[in-house]
Amino acid sequence: MNNIEINVMKQSKFLTNVLSAAVLAGSLLFTTAYAGPGHDHGDEAPVAVGEASPRVVMESELFEAVGILKGRMLEIYIDHAATNAPVQNAKVELELNGQQVPVELHSEGEFDAQLPEGIEDGTVAVSMTVSAGEDIDLLAGDLIVGHHDDLDSVEEVQSRLSKIVLYGVGGLLILALIVFGYVRLKSKGGK
Repeated sequence: MNNIEINVMKQSKFLTNVLSAAVLAGSLLFTTAYAGPGHDHGDEAPVAVGEASPRVVMESELFEAVGILKGRMLEIYIDHAATNAPVQNAKVELELNGQQVPVELHSEGEFDAQLPEGIEDGTVAVSMTVSAGEDIDLLAGDLIVGHHDDLDSVEEVQSRLSKIVLYGVGGLLILALIVFGYVRLKSKGGK
């Protein structure tokens, strides 16, 4: 064997190794990209994916309240700040954007209020007077009503990332094939 044949064999072996590595990396990236959430078999607990209901959290020295909007119904949960126990025998006066809204006792520490007409998407100023026995306090916060369309869902982000990875792997494979073909043609032309 002469030096040219030895160099061609070395280049062919090198390119074969590069192409093999590119195919292996591409297949690993391809299977990872399409496994999707919940298929990694790791120790992590599954994460709930979905839209959270709009909510308002209000706190004072005496009380803590959370209002969760479900449709047009505002579910309100009121606890004692010191013990986290539901407030019993409470009376609640609720205002949304300065408009008095009737509140209905659902169970101890739980109340329901219907959103009045005229309150649409946007920020709603919430103020609530809570009285339980001798304790009276004013709570306030903001409730953001509406959808946040400018945020992408987890599935949309994963889909876009999968496409980017696949196009990248495809590009690398095409580049490896072009380099391999160029070297083969050059080695045949050198004989």
